[in-house]
Amino acid sequence: MELEISLYQGLEQARQELNELEQRYGLSHPSVLRQSMLLDEYINQYNRKYYMQITNRTRKSDRSLNEELVPVHSRLYRNSNTAS
Repeated sequence: MELEISLYQGLEQARQELNELEQRYGLSHPSVLRQSMLLDEYINQYNRKYYMQITNRTRKSDRSLNEELVPVHSRLYRNSNTAS
């Protein structure tokens, strides 16, 4: 949780700094470009973390769904074999 907060705070700080630099120097100044790349890195880190959380949630729900379906599948398989 602390990592999420510090990552978000870093992202917001980098965004604010980029806005200030852009207003002071314009878009093509090297300082603005460096800050933009730093902000991109924060965004990439945030997206990777978010993607990992979504992936982990999906895997957990897939596992629980599979655990629920396996008994049903085995009962259906047994019933179809005994009916023959």
